[in-house]
Amino acid sequence: VQSAQEQVESQNFEMRKNVLKYDDVMNRQRHAIYGDRRRVLEGEDLEAQLRETTKRVVEQVVRGNTEGFAEDWDLDHLWTTMRSLYPVQLDQADYEHAAVTVDQLVDDFCDDAMRAYDLREEQLTAPLMRQVERQVLLTVLDRKWREHLYEMDYLREGIGLRAMAQKDPLVEYQREGAQMFQAMMDAFMEEVVTFLFKLDVAPAQAPAVGVQTD
Repeated sequence: VQSAQEQVESQNFEMRKNVLKYDDVMNRQRHAIYGDRRRVLEGEDLEAQLRETTKRVVEQVVRGNTEGFAEDWDLDHLWTTMRSLYPVQLDQADYEHAAVTVDQLVDDFCDDAMRAYDLREEQLTAPLMRQVERQVLLTVLDRKWREHLYEMDYLREGIGLRAMAQKDPLVEYQREGAQMFQAMMDAFMEEVVTFLFKLDVAPAQAPAVGVQTD
């Protein structure tokens, strides 16, 4: 009986250790998200951060649409995708027959996006633009984080089946969880940029976008 009890206790101890290891994956992600959220709620100025985010998203879109040889680039799709992010002022015709590099396209679109950012702030006024930045970031972050939590729960429910393929479920959970978190952050940044430019906000009027502050 004592031997059986010791085996059971040993198994329970290992199970608790594994649970803590799984929880640690989510705790690291939660710490990163809550840290960003706390800084926003404490009133941190987000302008520089969101300008860099805009540039990063723009660059990702450009590079994602300019792989391979220049003659194979789909500029129509590039311009269409960019217009879904912000009001593009670059003329596509200027680039169709020009010897342009990917880096030049990145620089031109980033400069164009910053001009659009400046114009957006001029139209709304600086104080209202700062408020829009905070509320957009919080709203999108809260929604994306909730969606990510559901997806991580779903992943954890089925991760034990990886053992049948001779894979360590914990290692697979850590790897896929990290990939899912990065994908969530990429989608989050792109959506934030889109809302910054597309959100309908009347000057001198606070945007009502349903932000939770607790």
